[in-house]
Amino acid sequence: MSLSPQEAQALADTEAFFRSPEEGLLGRVSRSLFKPVEILTERLIPDKLLEVAGNGVAGVLRGIATLTDQTLSPERVLRAARKHQEVDTLEDLRCAPLEVLDEVSREVLSEHQTIAALEGAGCGVGGLALLAADIPLLLGVTLRSVRQVGMAYGVDPKAAGEGVIAFKIFELACGGTRDRYARLLELDTLLDELDGLEPQRRAEKAAVLASLIVTREAVKRIVSLLLGRKLLQAIPVAGAVVGAGFNYLFVQDVGETARQIYRRRWLLAKQL
Repeated sequence: MSLSPQEAQALADTEAFFRSPEEGLLGRVSRSLFKPVEILTERLIPDKLLEVAGNGVAGVLRGIATLTDQTLSPERVLRAARKHQEVDTLEDLRCAPLEVLDEVSREVLSEHQTIAALEGAGCGVGGLALLAADIPLLLGVTLRSVRQVGMAYGVDPKAAGEGVIAFKIFELACGGTRDRYARLLELDTLLDELDGLEPQRRAEKAAVLASLIVTREAVKRIVSLLLGRKLLQAIPVAGAVVGAGFNYLFVQDVGETARQIYRRRWLLAKQL
């Protein structure tokens, strides 16, 4: 099916999003506010400790991914969609107008940004004492936002491999702006490979990939961002502001990347 002029422009805009070297809000804020702290963190904290922290974050991410799957709410997405369109299932969203899907995905993302900000402010009041709670909660909200955004574009979260795809989107978003388009094409290749398999083989492939989804590069950047921010969060009063602001921007950047990827996926599928 051919795309309408508006959909064709949307696809071009999405491609431009990943080709552009421009940083998102998180990148700009990190560079101006958190970068000096990150540099200090790298100088003061031994590489061995960073590696241990990275291994811990990688393990936490895998555990959170499992828990996040249990909190997904297709019905919540459908309720948001019914404000604009009559739909009964997520599959119905594959035939809904793009502007409806875009609006639903923005609503889903905004909800998670607010949750992350409130969580960050609450944990920020406790400073470093609540570090152990803040990081897993932030990662959990962020991963859930990716999954819920996918549902806004008609993706079945229970389909084999979708959890892996969501993780790869999270990794792409946390990798900064460098080579984003190349990473997007790698994600396309992974999707094509999974789509070409029989259900049983797809499930087996997804299970293998699930144990290899977090790269050291992505984990290192996440650790650098989080540890740098936590040094600022230890400052009395400012901790709540820093915690809320960083969490809001973190979810916004990752969620917007997810919106663009799932939007592009929907458009490419309609072209077939």
